[in-house]
Amino acid sequence: MFKRVSLLKDTYIYYFKNYYRSKSFYLMFLISILVSILLIYLSFRYQSRLANFASRAGVKLIGPNSTEKILAYLWALILSTLPVFASVFFGSPAISSEIESKTAFHIFTLPIPRSVLLIGKYLAAVTATTLIVISFTIIEMIVFQYIYGYLIIQFLYSFLLTLVFVFAISGVTFLISSIFNKNTYAYISVLLIYLLIFNAGTIIIELLYKTTPYYLLNEAETAVYRVFLNFSFGITTAVPSSISMSTHEMIANALIMGLYAIISFGITLILFERKEVK
Repeated sequence: MFKRVSLLKDTYIYYFKNYYRSKSFYLMFLISILVSILLIYLSFRYQSRLANFASRAGVKLIGPNSTEKILAYLWALILSTLPVFASVFFGSPAISSEIESKTAFHIFTLPIPRSVLLIGKYLAAVTATTLIVISFTIIEMIVFQYIYGYLIIQFLYSFLLTLVFVFAISGVTFLISSIFNKNTYAYISVLLIYLLIFNAGTIIIELLYKTTPYYLLNEAETAVYRVFLNFSFGITTAVPSSISMSTHEMIANALIMGLYAIISFGITLILFERKEVK
């Protein structure tokens, strides 16, 4: 048991260093900084007009600190997209790159269980993505503290939900990576499945059945920003009756994302154990 834990620790550190030193990590970090700069400009330039923007969108401003929550909603809306693109860089090539570059020949012969290798790499990818999320969140909180002089509790909820989403989207991308033997196919498939298929499924279900498919990952992920303002852009969306989503909804969305993480990574473990290198 202790040997496996030690192997997992060494594997995690090795892969995390690879992610941390990669061009992909610094590219994602740069993207998060550039997006933060744009949002900082928005925050200072247009924060006094947010109430008008919300009114035009049909959003009723109910409850205290409504203007602050609208701005936080916009920041969190962008925050929820960062794990998706980070997972493309860190998760998509996780397994397919080992097969395509033939490094799997050397890795699979090491005296380390494949499950330990996979878990270590998965946790390293999650950590790398979390660092990007943390950097963005810190900038967000500094801006709000400067403008309004205080922070609202929903910042904590949004951050925690984002972390759960990181585990979920990373699990899905690892699963896709385990199916393909070429990086290009894995990259394209992740983007198509999440940005196209999931969203197309949401639209079709809403049109046909007049209900929002909360069980889809892209819908569960909306909790990241709906903790501030219970409003989304779905076809069946109604004007919210409260300024933020309920605790029950937050827990439900977190559980859905958690299930995606567990099930997708569980399937990945099975596929990775049976993976052959030709």
